[in-house]
Amino acid sequence: MARARFLVVVPHDPEGCLEAIDATLNQGPGFQEAYEWGCFVGNHTGYVFVRAGGAEEAINDYVPPFLRSGATALRLRQVSARELHEMLDREEERREARS
Repeated sequence: MARARFLVVVPHDPEGCLEAIDATLNQGPGFQEAYEWGCFVGNHTGYVFVRAGGAEEAINDYVPPFLRSGATALRLRQVSARELHEMLDREEERREARS
């Protein structure tokens, strides 16, 4: 399966903040540099961009087990200017067809 880009979002409670960060960073080399944290501005969530075969793989490979149930993996992709113009043209055609 082709690997896609995901933003993995890992919320946690303020009370479990240090445990969540510690468990995440101790998963292996590279996790400290990969993760970014909103905890220090009151958003108790970890964020990491990864490449994975699917959302479940992204969560299982990059999130500690006790945080997986609350984690979300959002599949992302870029949109080229050409694609945007094609989408806008199709939307305009749909609107005209409805009028």
